[in-house]
This record gives sequence, structure tokens and C-alpha cells, in this order.
Amino acid sequence: MFIRAPKDFWSGLMFLAFAAVTIVTASGYSMGRGGRMGPGYFPTLLGIVLAVLGTILVIRSLIIHGDRVERIALKPLVMLVGCVVLFGMMIKPLGLIIALPVTTFLSAFAGDDVRWREAIGLSAGLTLLSLIIFVYVLGLPLPVWPDL
Repeated sequence: MFIRAPKDFWSGLMFLAFAAVTIVTASGYSMGRGGRMGPGYFPTLLGIVLAVLGTILVIRSLIIHGDRVERIALKPLVMLVGCVVLFGMMIKPLGLIIALPVTTFLSAFAGDDVRWREAIGLSAGLTLLSLIIFVYVLGLPLPVWPDL
């Protein structure tokens, strides 16, 4: 067995791993049936679809030639995960109005070609849209203002 497309191979394994976790987790819930689905029905179905896609990618990686796997860029990975954690820590005490623009602005610096004006515009636009969609349209109980 010779892997000709390493990107497809590793992507396929990732899909298979997610499928396994999804199916194992969903096995603890009742399945129900097609007309009356239980809580485990959709996650199991999703896991099966992920497994099929993963299998196709792994088989494809053995047949066609593809790109090699690049070196993992740690800066964007660490910055984005850090911003998600920071948002989770900031949302309750500082509210959406402060937490979202700060973390969006900081996450813009995960890339190498950051422009200040674009980062500020993205932060403002995303905050406004999130406020409209999640708080006013969907009515989610998110803290909007800082908890004083």
C-alpha cells in the first residue's frame, strides 16, 4: 500500500475518527425509527455519512497523485483557539458588545496579511450582525452589555 495523496489520506482518517466518535457517542441514545426519530438517529446518520466520506478519501489517496501535507502553521492555530477561549471567558462578564469585537480583532492577526482597517471593519460588522441575528431575531439570552 502506497499513499499517493497524503492530504486526502490524512483528511480521510480525520473524517473516520470524527465518524467513530459520533457513532459511539450516539449509541448511548435511543434511535427511534424513520417516522419517529430518537435523539440518536441524526448523529448516527451523520456519523455514517462521515465514515463513507472518509473511506472514499482514503481509497482515493491510494489511487490518485495529490499534494503533500504542508507543515502545520502553529501561529494561526494557537491564535484562533486562544481567541475562542478568550471569547468564552469574556462573554459573561463583559457582554457581547465588548467580547466579540475584541476577539474578532485579535483573531484577524492569525494571518500574515492583516490590515488594520479591515480588522476593525470586520469586528464592527460581525458584532452588529451577531447582535441583530442572535439577540434580537433569535432571542437568545446572551449578555449584551458588561455586568456591572
